[in-house]
Amino acid sequence: MVKLVYTYALGAYIERCGGSSPLSGTFLLQLFMWLLLFLLLAKPVFAQDSTDNYTKYRTDYLYQRDLYQKNYFDYLNKKDIYTQYRTLVSEKDKIDATKTVLFSRNLMLKSYFMALRVGLDKYKVMNSAETEKNQIEIKKWETWLDEQNLIIPNFNNNSDIQTWSRDFKKFYVEIQRTIYSGLAQSQINLRLQIQNDIESLANNIKNDPKNQNYSNDWFASYPVKSDLITKSLQTAAQVCRRAQRGNTFSNFYPEVRIEINKTNNYLKSLITDLKSVAIKLNN
Repeated sequence: MVKLVYTYALGAYIERCGGSSPLSGTFLLQLFMWLLLFLLLAKPVFAQDSTDNYTKYRTDYLYQRDLYQKNYFDYLNKKDIYTQYRTLVSEKDKIDATKTVLFSRNLMLKSYFMALRVGLDKYKVMNSAETEKNQIEIKKWETWLDEQNLIIPNFNNNSDIQTWSRDFKKFYVEIQRTIYSGLAQSQINLRLQIQNDIESLANNIKNDPKNQNYSNDWFASYPVKSDLITKSLQTAAQVCRRAQRGNTFSNFYPEVRIEINKTNNYLKSLITDLKSVAIKLNN
């Protein structure tokens, strides 16, 4: 017998996973504020190895985030001292603090990328090809950040730092695109899994001995709503593939959220209708 509690739980699951869009600030200090979005999403069941890695990378990210924040404020302090006194010692202190904060920021980004990549194993089976593309792209940036942290300790003056920072700004556009694409893929995969769970539940109801054709109308309308879900998720994926132009990141994630919210509404509608069927079945 299908239990009503299952339909209520699945409905609550959709509500909980609705989420809110991350902040889109361009300053590096804001990173630690919005990168947590993915880490705070509802966490489904993993294989044991994936669970261990995700927990490890998430913990490391939180540590690196706090360390980056500390180093950033130390840099601001050293910068203010140099601006005030303009001594050789204060200049060296500022350069050292700058190198430390750049190194720290890269470690924070890498640890986040690692958590994001492993986190995409969640429901990967629902869209394995696109998910794998995202994971390969993320891994590329992990390697790139490691390479940059081999360069940063060699900076000896402000000119070196400024040149590197200008170059990083260009790469940062693609870094943000990769992050938001990964977040979008995790949201898409989750909705596909929820849709699959709803359909499985509907089939259980349909095959229940007490079912007296209660679910016929539901299955008659399901193809239309299923097509709407597919269309919204495909649109969300297409938005992520839009090319970035110039040195300023064009944040596409709000558009992704519009399509995800449409999908949420379609899924909730399916749940509501199926709940009515389950109530009849349990009377």
